Amino acid sequence: MAEHLELRQADEGVSGSRMSRHRAIQRRLFDAGLAGITWPVEFGGLGLSPAHEAAFLDAAADYELPHALHITLGILGPTLLRHGTVEQCRTHLPPMLRGEAVWVQLLSEPTGGSDMAGALSRLTNDGLQWVLNGAKTWTTGAQHADFGMCLVRTDFDVPKHRGLSMVIVDLHAPGVTVVPFRQSDGSEHFCEEFFDDVVIPNEAMVGAPGDGWTVAQTLLAIERAAVSSNRGEADAPSPALDLLALARRVGLAGDPAARRLVGEAHVLVRVQAELSRRLGDGMRAGVLPPIAGSLGKLFWSESDARRAAIAMELGGLDVCAWSDPADAQWADAFLVARNLCIGGGTSEIQRNIISERMLGMPREPEADRDLAFSERRSNALARRAP
Repeated sequence: MAEHLELRQADEGVSGSRMSRHRAIQRRLFDAGLAGITWPVEFGGLGLSPAHEAAFLDAAADYELPHALHITLGILGPTLLRHGTVEQCRTHLPPMLRGEAVWVQLLSEPTGGSDMAGALSRLTNDGLQWVLNGAKTWTTGAQHADFGMCLVRTDFDVPKHRGLSMVIVDLHAPGVTVVPFRQSDGSEHFCEEFFDDVVIPNEAMVGAPGDGWTVAQTLLAIERAAVSSNRGEADAPSPALDLLALARRVGLAGDPAARRLVGEAHVLVRVQAELSRRLGDGMRAGVLPPIAGSLGKLFWSESDARRAAIAMELGGLDVCAWSDPADAQWADAFLVARNLCIGGGTSEIQRNIISERMLGMPREPEADRDLAFSERRSNALARRAP
């Protein structure tokens, strides 16, 4: 590793240079026989256990790993393994492992909010081929991606959850337009995508037509489980230590209120690490259901947001305006903290999942759950759709 990998660097977000560098790192890992440790051998992996993967991550903790490919390798690859055909896996998984193909998840829509099942992007079949029209939004890194796993509506005459399908979309295909969002800090983290008469091959359907909600739930469960048991995140240097340095710099190291805030942040970091390990071990052993990942996702999001707020309380004007670029980390963390409570399912959605599907509490009322999608009063557009 010392010969072929670089030491960990500060995260520079979603950038073309970072993506290119991480593709190259992934190729080095593949060539060294260290890619796809738990993936089947027939699809380019090593066929080993999660314990082997954990041992590798421990050994590589000080080195830069291809985290820019996390959605590809940590979420969509495993989803394809679960629901894809053998031919789909043989076609798409080896390029993922070699760092040649970057994938994104195309789930959110401009009109959808947290109602992912209310997707309006439609996939129609003229008897010869599938054709996709619609739009997706808030997609991380789509400007650097090659393929997307896209949730679309194939049937408007059944309840919303039953009329969905999941398809693989080539983001370089004719009719696909990817537009990055320019954010307040100048970065382009998210994108929106437009699909105008995009031809989707029959073999690009993941699962059967109408099984999209099942595939999407698997995808989200894998994502939340990955967040909950992310060893790299749990074992990273404690942000509480940085907060202690911040308190000292602004002259509050002896202030009782400041010390309580630093202590609170330290406790959050420790609880997050132990919760991540416990959830990961429980889900791997089958003691906890996959949806237990929502516990980790909720705690991780809210904990990071709280630590960012503590930094602002401690630093005051010193973290709102700065001359040293290194001090921008506090403002950046505060600005992106709300994103963490939205991406991958909002904190409100996570609380619903935990209460309804883990604690057995009554479901939140949904007046339109059993209505045909075309009959929903809020979707005049859907009623006109073919």
